[in-house]
Amino acid sequence: MLVAPEPALNKIIPDNPQEAYNIKEVLLHIVDNGEMLELQEYYAPNAIIAFARINGRSVGIIANQPMVMAGALDINASDKISRFVRFCNAFNIPLVTFVDVPGFLPGVQQEHGGIIRHGAKMLFVYSAATVPKITIICGKPTAAHIWRCAAKNWVPTGWRRGRRVR
Repeated sequence: MLVAPEPALNKIIPDNPQEAYNIKEVLLHIVDNGEMLELQEYYAPNAIIAFARINGRSVGIIANQPMVMAGALDINASDKISRFVRFCNAFNIPLVTFVDVPGFLPGVQQEHGGIIRHGAKMLFVYSAATVPKITIICGKPTAAHIWRCAAKNWVPTGWRRGRRVR
């Protein structure tokens, strides 16, 4: 078992997939001592990157924040995740990814900014990483297939209302 059972986790994620929740509450219940070091907290707040320990082991955490833009990935979030995955891979830090993402953010501004290029870069970096990766699908698995297709050493699991994508 990765972590000890925590009954409070069953109350954080709502049963209705349309309701937003704070993924940070989930993360603080899973990491050791409820402590994590979040990086670039105010840059692309729809994506969370952090260092933490789980069962005494250092891990890199990547999560979508459903409370900000429903957790959709935009250019800045894609770049933020890409840099973090490269850093963790360079220092052999395993990645734990919490997915609740509807997909990439649509819009003219994102299209002109190159969302396809930035999103593809994120997928390439994720697939090129050689560290172990665990993906926990917390909610909307709409775009989880993107990370699944991109990842080697990928261990997927669904949690509560999250569904495993095959």
